[in-house]
Amino acid sequence: MGVFIIKPNLKNGISLKDQVYQKIIEMICNGQLPPDTIFTESQMIELFKVSKSPVREALIQLCHEEVLKSIPRCGYQVVSVSIKSIRDLTVLRLYLELSSLPKVIENITDEKIEFLKLQNKQRIELAKTNENIWAMWRNNVNFHISLVDCAGNDQVTKAVERALSTCTRAFAQLYTVQSSLVYPDTGNFHDLIVDDLERRSLDDTREHLERDIHLMEKTLLYTSGEEYK
Repeated sequence: MGVFIIKPNLKNGISLKDQVYQKIIEMICNGQLPPDTIFTESQMIELFKVSKSPVREALIQLCHEEVLKSIPRCGYQVVSVSIKSIRDLTVLRLYLELSSLPKVIENITDEKIEFLKLQNKQRIELAKTNENIWAMWRNNVNFHISLVDCAGNDQVTKAVERALSTCTRAFAQLYTVQSSLVYPDTGNFHDLIVDDLERRSLDDTREHLERDIHLMEKTLLYTSGEEYK
């Protein structure tokens, strides 16, 4: 693992604890902390060059969220995301994102639609090269967060962000474990969703968004070697 020196980001009001928390999540997602890895609090203190308190607070929160598991006298273990969790996350996302659509359509502006179109154009460019799988994944995640954020409910947006963060961890661990698999070129329904939003068609948007959410589940299950049902 490389050396991280975390400095307080007072300008943006991000606490040291939150910075440590985010950095550990990033390390899990980029493969620096693979599933079942065990590390200690002292190692994180040394790695991030910060005091014990923010590291401990971040580790406690990650344990509460079941990202890590505390093992007495050993340290902390990176928790694998189960197949059941992937399916449960799909159900949660369907509930949160589909129920937000009426407000999304009510609040959506031409400017926000153009922003979503720009994200779709970036996805198309990434797909042409087919070299950066993670960039394509992040584009997918950011599209869904941008979409639900149009509903104007901060708590729902945060809940969707947490769900997608877990999906990202799942993809990271499963793609690493099944590295011999070829990442499926499944595409997505984002272009159709934006067209539906432009027409303010709730029913069509709902249909394509639901299919797109199931498509992410299918991708994760494919990558894990699990049959999609």
